[in-house]
Amino acid sequence: MTEWEYRTFKIKYDKKQHKNWVVERAEKPTLVGLQAILEAHGSQGWELVSLEAEYYEVSIGIGKYFMDPTVYRATFKRCVNE
Repeated sequence: MTEWEYRTFKIKYDKKQHKNWVVERAEKPTLVGLQAILEAHGSQGWELVSLEAEYYEVSIGIGKYFMDPTVYRATFKRCVNE
C-alpha cells in the first residue's frame, strides 16, 4: 500500500523587496519566484497537489472592488515507501 507524507506552507507576495512570490524558511535562504519554489520542493520528491488562496488584498476601482490573492496555501505530497 502506498503511503504519503504531506507538507503545507504559505506562499506570499512580497510587494516591497522582491516584487515576487516568496517562501520564507527557517535557517534556509528565502525562495523567490514560483519556479524556484516548485523546483526546490520537486527536487526533494514533493509534488504540488493544491494551491488555495488564503488571504486577499481588497482595492477599490471605478465602481468595482478588486480582490487580489496575496497569500496562497500550498500543499505538497510525496511517497514515503518507494
